[in-house]
Amino acid sequence: MKKGIDRSSKTPIFRQIYDILLSEMIGGIYAVNGNMPSEKELCLRFDVERNTVRKALQILVEEKRITRIPGIGSRVLPAGEAKKNPFPSGRPAAETGRIIILVTQIDYLHSPDGESFHYRLIHGFEKRLSRLGYNLLFKPAGKDGTVAETVRSTAPQGIIFDSFNQDTHYREAVRSGLPCISVNHYTPFFTSIVSNNFDGAYRIAELLTGAGHDKIAFITGKSSHQSNMERLSGVQTLYAARGVSLRPEYLIPSDWTFASGALAAERILSMKAAERPTAVFAFNDDLAYGCYSVLERRGLKIPEDISVVGFDKSDRYKDMFPPITTVDVNLDAIVDYASWYLDNRFSGQAPETCAKIQIDTTICDNGTIKALA
Repeated sequence: MKKGIDRSSKTPIFRQIYDILLSEMIGGIYAVNGNMPSEKELCLRFDVERNTVRKALQILVEEKRITRIPGIGSRVLPAGEAKKNPFPSGRPAAETGRIIILVTQIDYLHSPDGESFHYRLIHGFEKRLSRLGYNLLFKPAGKDGTVAETVRSTAPQGIIFDSFNQDTHYREAVRSGLPCISVNHYTPFFTSIVSNNFDGAYRIAELLTGAGHDKIAFITGKSSHQSNMERLSGVQTLYAARGVSLRPEYLIPSDWTFASGALAAERILSMKAAERPTAVFAFNDDLAYGCYSVLERRGLKIPEDISVVGFDKSDRYKDMFPPITTVDVNLDAIVDYASWYLDNRFSGQAPETCAKIQIDTTICDNGTIKALA
């Protein structure tokens, strides 16, 4: 009898599907060089949307267990040398006991707009730490303190916190005495590795104003989020340096989602023609593409009629929209540095600090900023 998914589990559905398919592959259910079930068949089997199945299959692709062939489907690959001996010890990390816990707020995985970023972060750590010989244990966490219980039951070597978490979780981690690190969120409890949001936003504002735009709409994120405050501060600092004031009507708050970006576009289009912004700087790509979709549907051309810029460099819309100018937060660099730091903490070669380490961002100019005459 084929195994099904557990909808009451805190493990994301796509991850459960991946685990099931991997177990079936290892068990020989799918022949080497043979085809996997189609996306449609998997959707019917697990009663899920196609996007959920694709996330599970993408992990198998990145692990070089299957290959996707357009018009044919997914084909099982032979086990390569990297899979035969991926760890320095020659044994799976789970057997060596070299466990690292990654703690993520459960709410992040319940939001279709935030899920993509955290999936990329989690999977990035899974690949990077595996190459270093560690076994990543993913721990979705609610508001209650549950880190101590996980530490007691798994005896990990260290803990990674993904983005904002509750102070109760941080305190439990500190009391454990284990090396800890926070990524994508600064906390004074231990070393934090974050992208330089301030600099990325400053340089985008500099590009837009340098291109002649003096009427720029800023679609901001949730006001309490560090990344939002840092990006807004970058814009404010650039404006102050140029002796320009931010006009309140051009600051449009949101909840980071695609739908919020669409609503912001409607608000922009409702402005009088003489006051309408000539450019939009959205504080993440979900907002940018939500805005883009409405502007395009209402007959505006980008960037000919209005420039649009995002942040975070998401590829989740690549099949729906052309690429936009955006800021790459260099997530791979964050993962690599955090993994290196923890690995060296374990060997005593990296200091125990509470530093804030900022990873430089990269501007990806995809031609959606128009220079005004």
